[in-house]
Parts: sequence; structure tokens; C-alpha cells
Amino acid sequence: MTDRDDDVLRRSLDAVDRQRTWLMTGIAVAVLALLVFFYHGTSVMRADTNGLVNAIMLMLGVWMTMLTLAVVIHVTVMTKRVLRAIEIATKK
Repeated sequence: MTDRDDDVLRRSLDAVDRQRTWLMTGIAVAVLALLVFFYHGTSVMRADTNGLVNAIMLMLGVWMTMLTLAVVIHVTVMTKRVLRAIEIATKK
């Protein structure tokens, strides 16, 4: 493997690390938003049922966002493992 290939591989691994950091931050924000929407949903349920559908839709939107982020994180981790395997295989 040439020096240029090593540099490209190193930069791609660094990019995967940066993306994972941002995704974990996104998951934390989504969890906080989900908790806020659950609290909002319970207060709406106690007050009246007119806004309950809107509160439930907001909760489901946040939940789906969290699940999407979980899939993206999984794909990111798998990409990183493949890149590391390529790096190890080319060093032999």
C-alpha cells in the first residue's frame, strides 16, 4: 500500500469517527425531545383529548427519527469495521 493510500484510509477512518460523534449527539437530543413530548402528551391527555392526536404524532415522529439514527449508527460502525479490516489486510 502506498503512502497516498494510507492517507486516504486514515482520513476515511477519521471521517467515520467524526460522523459517529455527531450521530451520538443527535441520539441524545432525540431522547431528550422524546421525553419532552411524552411529558407534553401526558399533560394533554389530562386536560383534553383534542390535542392528543397531535401529541402522539409528534412522539411517533421523534421515535422514528431515533430509530433511523440507530440504523445509521449501525451502518457507520460496520463501515468502520470493514475499513479497519482492509487496513489490516493490506499491512500483511
